[in-house]
Amino acid sequence: MTKSTLAPTAPNERIHSIDAMRGLALLGIFFVNMVDFHSPWMYVDQISYWGDDWNQFLMNAIDLFAQASFYPLFSFLFGYGFLILRNRLTDRGEAFRSVIVRRLLFLLALGIIHFTLIWHGDILFTYSLCGFLLLFFIHLEGKTLIQIGLSLWLFYVTIFFLLMLPFANADLTTHNPSAIEQSILVYGSGSYTEIMIQRLSDWYYVNGGLNGAFLLFTIFPYFLFGAGFAKKGWFNGDVSHLPLIKKMLFIGALGFVIKVSPFVFDSYAFSHLQDSLGGPLVSLFYLSSLSLLYYSGRRLKVFEWIGKMALTNYLLQSILGTFLFYHYGLGLYGSVEISTGVVLLIGFFVLQVLGSRSWLKAYQYGPVEWVWRMVTYQKRFSIKRNRKEGNSHENH
Repeated sequence: MTKSTLAPTAPNERIHSIDAMRGLALLGIFFVNMVDFHSPWMYVDQISYWGDDWNQFLMNAIDLFAQASFYPLFSFLFGYGFLILRNRLTDRGEAFRSVIVRRLLFLLALGIIHFTLIWHGDILFTYSLCGFLLLFFIHLEGKTLIQIGLSLWLFYVTIFFLLMLPFANADLTTHNPSAIEQSILVYGSGSYTEIMIQRLSDWYYVNGGLNGAFLLFTIFPYFLFGAGFAKKGWFNGDVSHLPLIKKMLFIGALGFVIKVSPFVFDSYAFSHLQDSLGGPLVSLFYLSSLSLLYYSGRRLKVFEWIGKMALTNYLLQSILGTFLFYHYGLGLYGSVEISTGVVLLIGFFVLQVLGSRSWLKAYQYGPVEWVWRMVTYQKRFSIKRNRKEGNSHENH
């Protein structure tokens, strides 16, 4: 098959429930990222930094319902879409490996641009690396992919829980007054060059050195789960899977119990469980809930519109967030409370929903998705919508 025949999947093959899951994941990630946009979140004491009871309540709510619960969902959907793309290209007799390599290289480059020039909390760079790693596993059976994912995930959960148990009374807080002061000074009043240097420093703080190796346990398992679920055909609309999805809903709901545990047991070991075990289980709850909703014949088009332009909307959140709070924008960094950030977030997300809906009436893809597809398939094609195809858009 010559490369000139390569093209994205037809718009009418898009899976609406997957779009809605991506849209929901973007909202959840936005709640967590917004705190980082306007404050030195990585370096503060999460228990006492936020001041009054109302802001602390909101921070606890974000911790319970969003923190560590949506990046696993987004990672799962990446792995799921990875396998769907492979199946569709293979069924059409097209070369999957060359297509996915170009796709991942574009994501890699976009991630570098993102964490260098816009915001340190980029996830695209990491996703591209995990995508390349997934290539070595994609030929395995669905059951095997899920088993490997479970092994990596539960190893990380268990080992660190046991290691932290003896330090229940130790002061292991990440609160760093000098780093807090430096962040507020640079992001709040620094030049663009100074901000870029700080941004790279913050990115390395999270992703560099030994932290980078932990990605194998903190993100990659969900890629394996997504690919494994796709191979097993779960969440594909087959009603025979309904009993299994209902069981997953119940198992996922247990994640909320685990997420509450640090408020009951004042221990770093349980704080670790909150994110590493409770967060992914809550992801499963959200995933199963939306799946059951779509099995019932109902849809959440609000999230579908956002999800169809997930990459564009993700970058727009970073651009707006940094413009509002960094010195080269409105310079509000360090002076905004959690409550104000939540209000701004909700307002912008509503605008994103309305903007996505309006855009998709005229165009098949978001602008970044359009460029991504042209790079992937090495050909130029129209972004404008063919109205004969209805309101569907392709699913990868």
